[in-house]
Amino acid sequence: MYNVKRERCYPVPHIRIKLGEIIERNEGKITKNALAREAKVRPNLIYDLCDDKTKRIDLETLAIIIATLNELTGKNYKVGDILEYLP
Repeated sequence: MYNVKRERCYPVPHIRIKLGEIIERNEGKITKNALAREAKVRPNLIYDLCDDKTKRIDLETLAIIIATLNELTGKNYKVGDILEYLP
């Protein structure tokens, strides 16, 4: 992803959402639909997050998704496990 400004190209910082990878690693324990149902969020939100198509997410919603992931998988995920800053 690049921006063009004054005829110079430079990379744009990006936040990568790794929720899809986490769900794949926990195959058999959790599905996208189960996560949406248990977190009480729209399934489309979970699918968009997994496909890294979301431009913004409410912090409360992110906290609920992480808490639900922890509950369903028995692991202790944190924000840094879900989001990655790419300069």
